[in-house]
Amino acid sequence: MRIIDYALALDGGTQIITLEISEGEQISIGLDGRMGSPTSGKQLFIGNSPESPDTRMLPIGGIEEREVVSLLENWANETQGFIRREALMEVEQSTLNGQDLLDLLGLKFLLEVQSRDVA
Repeated sequence: MRIIDYALALDGGTQIITLEISEGEQISIGLDGRMGSPTSGKQLFIGNSPESPDTRMLPIGGIEEREVVSLLENWANETQGFIRREALMEVEQSTLNGQDLLDLLGLKFLLEVQSRDVA
């Protein structure tokens, strides 16, 4: 598993990461960050934009959301060991590129997802 893309939308802060699960199998996971949206910073989706017709908004706290969070946690645990995580979180982001940058953005995305206030 690896992060192959990260995008920050111009809608106020929606983030989308694309995770390659296996050869030829990938999934785009987003966190709604639209300005003025009641689900901004809370709701995950599968797709390229929260407003795309083919996007699947995941119910907050639902089974699908838990599976997606678990997938992200598995990626981090399997590919980003403790020492690598600590090193990436300490380095200046602007000095990174390639996979190191994608991994850092993926870790930050996961931390934001885990720290959401969805109560």
